[in-house]
Amino acid sequence: MKFVRLLLVLCALAIFGGLLGFLLSFLLSKDEAEPEVAEVQAPREVTGVKAPKALQDYSLPTTFEEGEIQIDYPASTIEGELVLQFTSRAEYAAYLKALLASGNSPMGQIDELMVVRIDPRSLGAVNLDDFDVTADFSYEVMQPLPPVEFSPEALASLQGFGLTARQIAGGPVDGDGSGVIVGILDSGIQAHAQFDDVYIVHIDLAGGGVDGAGAAHGTSVASIITGSEGIAPAAELFVVRVLNDEGMGNSYHLAEGIVQATDMGVKIINMSLAVYQDSALLRQAVSYATQKGVILVAAAGNDGYDRMPYPAAYADVIAVTAIDANGRHAVFPNQSSEIDIAAPGVAVLTAKEDLGTTLFTGTSAAAPFVSGTLAAMLSADSDRTPKQTVELLKRYLNDAGAVGEDPAYGDGVIDWNRLRERGTTGILDLALADIYLDSAALPGTTMPIEVTVQNRGTKWSSDAVLEVMINDAEPVSFTVGSIGPGLTTTRKVYSEVPSKEGGETLSIAARVLPEKLESDVRLENNLKAVFFQAK
Repeated sequence: MKFVRLLLVLCALAIFGGLLGFLLSFLLSKDEAEPEVAEVQAPREVTGVKAPKALQDYSLPTTFEEGEIQIDYPASTIEGELVLQFTSRAEYAAYLKALLASGNSPMGQIDELMVVRIDPRSLGAVNLDDFDVTADFSYEVMQPLPPVEFSPEALASLQGFGLTARQIAGGPVDGDGSGVIVGILDSGIQAHAQFDDVYIVHIDLAGGGVDGAGAAHGTSVASIITGSEGIAPAAELFVVRVLNDEGMGNSYHLAEGIVQATDMGVKIINMSLAVYQDSALLRQAVSYATQKGVILVAAAGNDGYDRMPYPAAYADVIAVTAIDANGRHAVFPNQSSEIDIAAPGVAVLTAKEDLGTTLFTGTSAAAPFVSGTLAAMLSADSDRTPKQTVELLKRYLNDAGAVGEDPAYGDGVIDWNRLRERGTTGILDLALADIYLDSAALPGTTMPIEVTVQNRGTKWSSDAVLEVMINDAEPVSFTVGSIGPGLTTTRKVYSEVPSKEGGETLSIAARVLPEKLESDVRLENNLKAVFFQAK
């Protein structure tokens, strides 16, 4: 029976979440808190549904009481609601008609995705055996928490920007955002002088008013994208409140917001929020927007995990991590192969809901830097597709961390100077991209240290010299040779990794010197020094 299969799907969902929680707690023992996952349910008798043998040990506590279905919801799900997804528009319409005829109403519906949000009591109102339908839970979504689960020393070592987004970017980037609508799915937005000339449309899905309590987060995000201090000052906003005054929401409203923003003609959707549970509905909403040419940008999260939350984890979403004012990884962001771009995210000066300003830190701040930059670039060339615009932005990223794409910086760090200068020939800008030691290096062992040089100019470089000094030893020199615009070259030096017992520190300084120093437009990025200390 299809209705029985529906309940068994719910059983399987809870079981999977439970087993995942058990395995994560066993395999990933960490001091910091892990994202909440469903706990394994104790064996329990199921009345009215006989679970298959494979599910009998961990069955979802589902019972019938006076004709109603009672469900014990796994952790991180929204109690009191379920999501039904239909395979055909005819069945979707027929179900809604039957539900209304039974005297019940849906809690919500997304026509474009053929999805109905219902109270579990409505499950028995219509014979679901007549429909080909799948069921899922709605999951908790939240704005990334401030980075508090880290040592004060690590956070104190970060260098804050203390500047607005426009100041950090160094001025206009291509266009000003004119004619581009950016969707912001967040906690709403407060009126602010920075937005006096910005056209804004509001929708409230979370309740409490789009400019109600808790809108500070969304206000800061918006001021990085547009307005007098934003990167794309003339961009328009479509603001969808999907987070309440406590920064909490659900995956149903997030999917609904993506669809509504897409249908309103937005070019970019910024999502400085996270949910650690994948869902078919959210995946489908992301696919719906992507197929219509919308660029989706999301924060990587501030929990320091080695995995990503959704929607940033989806391949069709640009996942953004945070750096400090020295260009270093900001310690707190999640790291994963799904990271795409690194952008400023430490002490950025943004609009505050009481008309003042505030310092905003986190991957929530980094994501709108990418959204605002893409909005400016889209407005500058109407013939360039969204996909081509993203590819262009990535072409001018600065390499950082390990050579090429890596789980800390993704494809690289955003660089507005390079974007502005890309059409100007004859610019020489050699840079010491990074000094990298694998974080898995064992104390007391001799390991290679990668020193990377990048040509960030628009002309070929030749005859440059790289000098590397380890602790107080004499510098080691390398010939860099010819290197084309945007390309990198790496040299390796070897050193013993300091041991924890000795309290030693490994210091490495490097600089790249072109044949004529005066020909390099930014000598300040030719030098870098780092310190490695055993943890």
